[in-house]
Amino acid sequence: MTTVLLADRDGHALGPLAEKTVPALLPLRGAPILERALESLVSAGIRSALVVVGPRALEVEKRFGKGIRWGIALEYVRREEDESTGAVLRRLEHRLDGDTFVLRGDAAVEGAFGEFVARAARRAEPVVAAVSGECLLGMWRIRPEALKKTELPRDPADADWILDKGHVPLDVDLDVAPLDGLPRWCALDRAEGKPVLSPRAIVAGSAKLTGGTTVAEEAVVLGKATLDGVSVLPRTAIPEGVSLSAAVVSQNLVVDPATGATSLLTDLLPAPRAPRGAGLGSRLAGLVLFLLSLPLWPVALVWSLVANAGHARRPYSFAGNGTKPGTREPVQTFRFETAIPVFRDLPLLLSVLRGSLALTGVAPLPPEEESNASAPWTAARREAPVGLLARSRMVVPASAPPEVARVLDAFDSRNGCRGLVALGLTTFFSARAWTAPRSWNPDGLPDTEK
Repeated sequence: MTTVLLADRDGHALGPLAEKTVPALLPLRGAPILERALESLVSAGIRSALVVVGPRALEVEKRFGKGIRWGIALEYVRREEDESTGAVLRRLEHRLDGDTFVLRGDAAVEGAFGEFVARAARRAEPVVAAVSGECLLGMWRIRPEALKKTELPRDPADADWILDKGHVPLDVDLDVAPLDGLPRWCALDRAEGKPVLSPRAIVAGSAKLTGGTTVAEEAVVLGKATLDGVSVLPRTAIPEGVSLSAAVVSQNLVVDPATGATSLLTDLLPAPRAPRGAGLGSRLAGLVLFLLSLPLWPVALVWSLVANAGHARRPYSFAGNGTKPGTREPVQTFRFETAIPVFRDLPLLLSVLRGSLALTGVAPLPPEEESNASAPWTAARREAPVGLLARSRMVVPASAPPEVARVLDAFDSRNGCRGLVALGLTTFFSARAWTAPRSWNPDGLPDTEK
């Protein structure tokens, strides 16, 4: 017996989220749909599978690796752009041993996997297809002699998602239906009716989550945010004090799953403020920090020399604070050549002493990126000074796209960058300040991820 797990759908059924993700990676109660499929396969006694991937194939492979974490051996097969599912199976025919179970791992029907595998194994027909009532589920058992003529539909959202002539239906006697769009996914995601958080999400204690809100891995919800029936997708940060209801949030995109209507998280920005500069107090605080940091400078220098074969520093330029509040001027400085954030950024204290960096503010950007921040919400960052301590630098996941950090900068500009000194002290005594960002290891065992 061979198991082929299909994870090759594009995101067109997800409407506005199509450019952000694909169904295999879409979180379901905090974990990707494909991860829940793998767990169900293992529960059904399946220990190996060929995974067919299509759009965002590299992301899928990076997220799931060889399957070690789930106790299943995975091998990946790339589907060509115009290749049908039947053509993929025929291309793999020399690797298929005996009966082939073809299971769609990105349709959120994993709860029926075990029942179908057990019952279909006892059937003699060439092709057996799982159904629930009249609904095709996306699971087939195919005899070797039937492979050459078998064609299988790909997407439950398409018109060809029907039981093929010659395929024998097998009702799994379970109330399940495949994911065919945002409303269906939203109902599944919030089915528990209570907040569900990924173990790899960060949620402030003062945030209020109700109505089946879910927060996916590598997502951040900051203090005093109020989320009622909201799905927060991976690599998204919800700023402080934001209030949302019945929505899906991916980076800066907010989607109403019932209607498909879209808006931006930055549409919730407070009213504009008068631009603020660094001030004398910021320089004095920078002087104190510089004096306290002096013992770290020789350590950082030696560390960088050893780690980089004698090259201790690298040039660094950013758009710093100008002479007038709200203006920016190019600054040329350097950083130590190390992945340890505290050591790397020590030279930026010199910019705080000169006033081109404030102690707290928005994150510094390269001059060309700062000058291109012309959209109203990105331009809001000029209402605050550029600071050494920026919330976006301290809380946004390293894997998040730059847009996520810019969103937090925009909100901090309008909210006044409150609490950054306390956050900076907390960060200084955390692993984030002293170690390089640790990426997800799909082939590490769960009990090693502490």
